[in-house]
Amino acid sequence: MGIKELMLDTESERGRWVYTKILKLLDSPNRKIFDNPEKLIKASGIMEGQTVLEIGCGSGYFTAEISKILGSSGKLYSTDIHPAAIEETRKKVNSLGLKNVAVTMDNALNSSFEDSFFDVVLLYGVVPSPVIPMEDISDEIFRLLKSGGIYAIWTKMPFWKPKTVQYNKQFKNMVKNNGVFRLYKK
Repeated sequence: MGIKELMLDTESERGRWVYTKILKLLDSPNRKIFDNPEKLIKASGIMEGQTVLEIGCGSGYFTAEISKILGSSGKLYSTDIHPAAIEETRKKVNSLGLKNVAVTMDNALNSSFEDSFFDVVLLYGVVPSPVIPMEDISDEIFRLLKSGGIYAIWTKMPFWKPKTVQYNKQFKNMVKNNGVFRLYKK
């Protein structure tokens, strides 16, 4: 079984065990030393009252910070393709009493959301990935974003740049702030 199959294995006990271990690592208290969620979310350009999509919510590491910035007039949709991630993020949302967050299972490459629904779409810690082709996910994000909406990408991979998004010409004004690439839908 390859890495792609293992990461997407939601049926076997081994696949769920591996993914649950990864989620625990993602939520380590020591992670805040290197990946400050407040700083990284502020760099995305999210503002109070917006409608935001968090793709690949994983352990919900960024979810509470996004919720806080959006306030009671905003709405966050936290999604992931793996049931263990959805379960973990739902637990966190419920324990923190976050009322402006909906946690749903969704395939980022073929999302169930309507066209031009979101002000901001976050792709944090998800790419580069062996299971997500950048061009395909960027096409889907383009469909989901309102005109002038923000596509924010953050990765731990040094020297990585969203070249396929840049060459696609659907997005403009690539700005990098605190390691977050911000692109705007034309």
